Amino acid sequence: MTAAKLKVSVTLDADLVAELGEADETLSRQVNDAVRDTLERRRRLRLLAELCAELEARHGPVSKKLLAKYESLLT
Repeated sequence: MTAAKLKVSVTLDADLVAELGEADETLSRQVNDAVRDTLERRRRLRLLAELCAELEARHGPVSKKLLAKYESLLT
């Protein structure tokens, strides 16, 4: 079952539209996928921040190097 779709209007830079136009997929599909990926990345980073806050409360500061490592894995 597919998610309901809503028609919206967005403004994109001309170079992005040109590059997206070269793909085999529709512009709508590519934009939808890009937005979905971005939102999922934000969710993962938000969960990582919550986990770090919990770890810091229990065990003290989380190493910046360790945090950077896991952030890079999530993006």
